[in-house]
Order: sequence, then C-alpha cells, then structure tokens
Amino acid sequence: MRLRKLAVLLLLAGNSIMACRMSAQKPLRMTIDELFRRVEQSNVEVKAAQKDVNISRQLEKTAKAKRLPDIDLEAGVNYLGDATILERDFSKPTRSPMPHLGNTLSLSLYQPLYAGGEISAGIEKTRFQTQIASTDLKIVTDDIKIEVLECYLNLLKNRNLLNVYDENIKLTKELISEMKARSEQGVALSNDVTRYELNLSNLTYDRSTVANAVEHLNYSLLVYLGMDEDVMIEPDLDPNNVSMPDLGLNHWKQEVEMSPKLKKFDLAYSQAKTQEKLVRSQMLPSIGITAGNNLEGPITICIPVMDNNLNSWWFGVKLSMNLSSLYKNNSSLKAAKMETAKLVDNRQAEKEILDRKMDQVYKYYTEACEQVETQKKNVELANENYRIVSRRYSADLSLLTDMLDASTAKLDAEVRLVNARVNVVFYYYQLKYISGNF
Repeated sequence: MRLRKLAVLLLLAGNSIMACRMSAQKPLRMTIDELFRRVEQSNVEVKAAQKDVNISRQLEKTAKAKRLPDIDLEAGVNYLGDATILERDFSKPTRSPMPHLGNTLSLSLYQPLYAGGEISAGIEKTRFQTQIASTDLKIVTDDIKIEVLECYLNLLKNRNLLNVYDENIKLTKELISEMKARSEQGVALSNDVTRYELNLSNLTYDRSTVANAVEHLNYSLLVYLGMDEDVMIEPDLDPNNVSMPDLGLNHWKQEVEMSPKLKKFDLAYSQAKTQEKLVRSQMLPSIGITAGNNLEGPITICIPVMDNNLNSWWFGVKLSMNLSSLYKNNSSLKAAKMETAKLVDNRQAEKEILDRKMDQVYKYYTEACEQVETQKKNVELANENYRIVSRRYSADLSLLTDMLDASTAKLDAEVRLVNARVNVVFYYYQLKYISGNF
C-alpha cells in the first residue's frame, strides 16, 4: 500500500516538473500557413537547396561568357647569352656577341564564330541545371513541409490528449476523496480506494508519456523552423471549422503530372539531349576570328643581331578541328544516348510510384472523412449518455464511478472526433504534396 502511494506521489511530482518546464516556455500560436512560411525562410535544408540554385545561376553566367572573345597578354624580360656559330659538322665554333637585354610583349585575340554548337549546348545545359536545382529546391521544401505538418498535427493531437488526461485525473482524485470519506464511514471498502489509486497511478503515468511526446514534438518543430528552444508552439487550428473539398481521385491523378519529381525527370531528359549535342560538337570544326600584335627585341633572325624591337600584327580567320574525335567519341555518344533512354524509363517508374501513393492516400482521405461522420454520431451519443448520468447522479440514483465513466466516454469521443478531423487535414495536404501543389 505504501509503495503504491509512493509511486503515485513520484509520478505526480514528475508531472509537476514537466508542467513547470513547459510553462517556462513562451507560447507561440501558429497557423499552418505561418508554419510553411517559416520553413521556407529558416529551415537549414531549404537554405542549402537555395544555395545550389544560386551556384547553378553563376555557372550559367560562366557558360554564357564563352561567347566573349579570348584575350591573351604576355610580357617578359630576359637575359640573352652570346651566340655560338658552328660549321655543319659542328667544328670551328665562333663566338657571336649579342645584346643581353631581351623583351617580349604579345597581345592576341580570338573571337569564336562557330564551335560546332558546343557553346550554345553548354549554355543550354547549365540553364537546365539551374531549372533542376530550382525543382530540387521545391522538392526539398515540400518534403520538409509535410514532415513539419505531421509534427504539427501530432502536437495538436497530443495536446488535446493531455487535456483528456488532466480531466480524468481530476475526476479520479475527486472519486478517491469520496471513497476515502465513505471508507471512514464504513460504507465502502478500503480495496475500492486502492483500486482507484491504482487507476490514478496509471493515468498519471500515461499522461507523463503524452507530455514527453508533446515536448519532443515541440522540440522537433523548433529545430525544423530554426527557432529558440524557449518557445512552445501552440497549433492555431480549429478542426471543427476545417472543410476540405473532395475533388475526386481522377482530379488528383491528373495533378500528379505537375509533380516536381516528374518535372525533374523531364528537365534531366532535356539536359541529356543537350549532352548528346555537346558530344557531337566535339566532332565538328571550330571557326573564329584571330588578331594580335607582337613586340619583340632584339631582332635575332638576322646576322649580325640587331639591337632593335620588331613589331608585327596580324588579323585573320582560324579553323581548327580535332580529327581524332571522329573515332574517339563514338562511345561517348552512345553512352549519352543510353542515358537519355534510361531517363524515359525512370520517369515512367516514378509516375507509377506517384500513382500508387495517390491511390492509397486518397483512400485514407475518404476513410478519414467517413470517420468524421461516425465520430460526430459517437459524440452525440456520449453527450446524451453524460446528460442522463449527470441527471441521475444529481438525484443520487448513480455513483460517482458512473459519472467518471460517462465523462471519460464523452471526452474520449470528443478527442476521437478532433483526431479524425485532423486526419482529414493531414491526408488532404498529403494529396497536395504528392501532386506537387503545396
């Protein structure tokens, strides 16, 4: 008996500590829209994906810069040693003095006119990469949003459950007080008191489990949203006033075509086709305008060497082609075509996965809607039962235990209705998530 009472006291003390810790946190009411805005602004994974988009945009600018002319500048100063003149049989060496200070200054320009489509294909490829990075950002953001929404709605469910346990604990304590009074009057057995103390102990333990879940869910949300740990998020959602449209399975399956995951495969396919163009461009000639100016001294192409500067310039058209690419790049072209064909199959496989998920989640959604109607009826019955038992208890025609059971049934039915409505919200957003309409 003493050990059981001690266990009850310890559980009550633990709940008191948990309640104090939760009350020390600053409450912050938050709607689903506000939750999603914070994900977009503060989540670390979303920020990293946004940086990938910015990097891709810079690479796109780099690819466009290849259309600009290449300009090379070379300048140098050197020391020239004396020359040696030899016969053709390397005999009779004769020393020829030379000016020792040498200098070079060269400026050249090359403006590509045609590169087999390599430059345009490179720009197109980086443009697709930027679009893929933007699509990845959308995918990452949606993934985080659905995870955060699940946490948010579970937090709402558990907070409602805490209220149920608090009400049941309150009623159980009242029942124990009355049982003790009756036991002292000799109209109740001490075993009845023990039984309800055990019930109180179980309720207190279960409540502490739910309180821990609330604390963990709150902490998870704070991490997702990049917020301080001294905040307690309070879901600002009234499930009783939430109305979700039933647009039909065919509508949602059509929406799947707009999924960012499928869009990513489409962009990857276009990028792979561009890669084929890049490989082919390496088998074609390049044509460009070339111009330059060269200043060099001393003049060593004549004997005796002239201690002067020689300046020359040129302007013309340059054609170049890597002939070995005609037989070296065949395998690369075949690999690029195979990669393109593989992406077609991967997209179809992803489409089938999304269709299966959509079919499953839509069934969950319709079941949740039906469950709401069932729980509405259960709440009506529980309220009617509570009203009857309350009237009988007021007329001393029923026991407090009957009131406790009726109240528990009433609270449980109300919680089940709230949870059913929350499930409707969650599955509706799941449908939007799969179709990419977040």
